[in-house]
Order: sequence, then C-alpha cells, then structure tokens
Amino acid sequence: MRIQSFPDINFKGHHLVGLVWNIESSRTGEKYKVTMTDLGFSCNCVAGSMRGKCKHAQHVHDLLIDDNIVKYEVA
Repeated sequence: MRIQSFPDINFKGHHLVGLVWNIESSRTGEKYKVTMTDLGFSCNCVAGSMRGKCKHAQHVHDLLIDDNIVKYEVA
C-alpha cells in the first residue's frame, strides 16, 4: 500500500494517526478504508495501492482542512 501525503498536514505524531475512515465510492458504492499514518494517508483502493494517489484520501484530507465543516461540538 502506498502513502499519499499533503504538505498542509504534519502527519508525524498527529493525534489522528491510526484512525480509519470508511469512504464509499461515488461511482460503485464500494467501501474503501483510508488510514492516517505517520507519513500520510493510505487507501485500500486500486489507485491508492498502485499509484499512492486516490480521491478517497483526497476526500478525507479535504474534510480535515475545511473550515466550514463543524468538526466537533463541546457541550
């Protein structure tokens, strides 16, 4: 499995390392697993395994950096 990293996230020691996101394919409905590692995101889809770049990892990245999405609420 290849790793896809993004320059705007410091993955080394990130508090979400080890977390797995289940992302559904928009085209086939198949579910893929995107995992944050100390080096970046890995995905078990064909593109993630072969090229290291896939839209599922890109989607998780975009969710994490989007300032318009409520990430959590403190009650």
